[in-house]
Amino acid sequence: MESRVELHKDIIEEKKRKKGLLEAIKEAIRESKPDFKFAGVTIFELGKEHAVALFLDEEENPITDMLIDIKKDITIKNPKEFRVKIKPEPQGMLHYELYEDGKTYEGKAYLLTPWIPYDEIIK
Repeated sequence: MESRVELHKDIIEEKKRKKGLLEAIKEAIRESKPDFKFAGVTIFELGKEHAVALFLDEEENPITDMLIDIKKDITIKNPKEFRVKIKPEPQGMLHYELYEDGKTYEGKAYLLTPWIPYDEIIK
């Protein structure tokens, strides 16, 4: 299994322009072809450069996650290559810490959607 999949930059940029970041992320997930069954996905935007897709089963238990590097248009499918912590802060804000490729990123996290069903992702 490949742990990194190069995305088609033109497709991603077009999706960003036409339907926004959420649609671009859904396309990135489709292109990475997850090789496991899931019921739905929760998506968080991590700052301006990353997003994380958390794959859930029918009872909303986490199965695995995938990191999407928005700036470089790369998905990282192997969760051993990155680590994300999302913590609630006062006044309902979310804070994240991301460790990837020996670098640490942190800042505000935004919940883009709490649930996208499997059928909407994999068409």
